[in-house]
Amino acid sequence: MKYTRQGAGEYLVLVHGALTDGSMWHSHVAYLASDFDVVSVTLRHFDGDDADGFGLNTHAQDLIGLVTDLVIEKPVNIVGWSYGADAVLNALVKQDLPVSKVLLYEPGYPGCLSESELSSWQSDASAMFDPVFSEFNGGNLELAVEYLIDGSANKQGYFRSQPEAIRKLQLAKRHTLAHQLNQKEHPLINIDSVSTVKTPVVLGYGEHTRDLFKLVTDRTSKLLNKTEANSVFGESHMFPQEKPEKFSRFITNILSTQV
Repeated sequence: MKYTRQGAGEYLVLVHGALTDGSMWHSHVAYLASDFDVVSVTLRHFDGDDADGFGLNTHAQDLIGLVTDLVIEKPVNIVGWSYGADAVLNALVKQDLPVSKVLLYEPGYPGCLSESELSSWQSDASAMFDPVFSEFNGGNLELAVEYLIDGSANKQGYFRSQPEAIRKLQLAKRHTLAHQLNQKEHPLINIDSVSTVKTPVVLGYGEHTRDLFKLVTDRTSKLLNKTEANSVFGESHMFPQEKPEKFSRFITNILSTQV
């Protein structure tokens, strides 16, 4: 797995979401490197490589390998956002990882939802992804990216409101949509497997996030900790990428407290 490192202290592994890579965390390092040895990973295929495999099982196994190597030196903490949060959670159910603490911000895979929750999830997922699939199937990858970012932020026009550098990064990752929207792997995330995870895990979601992320985040937190997830006032799904300083403080505050 490709990654960069900077800082001192316990390891802090940062796992990105869709349509980005490990570079999304570069702005966070300025706020985190004094407390952590920050490891910003880039999941396979997100850097344009031709490696075999794409999906939550492949990416989880890559993360397991990385953490297994790092923990030999010193304690490891992990933060995952969106698709990255799903990959981290899948790693935790695949193997009992010796990590200190995990923060998951808005996972979206619905494997642990009840039947009634899944119906609500599917309704919101259809509203979000139908236009994405429509543009993708028509070969309009740039519009598919725009609709996916707007849908993720739960705000029409959000993509175009972002700084140019972030838009360029998202568009540069449009090649991953072919893998992201047509995954063949079936992760191990379900009610039973999540309930067995012993690693200290904290979950969070934004006040303005859409239902599909909130449903998954809250249900996962209840299965793991028997409590509701942390709601972040005024934020959405895009919080980690949109506000590096505030999200870095969120990370530090969470990891400095007990689950």
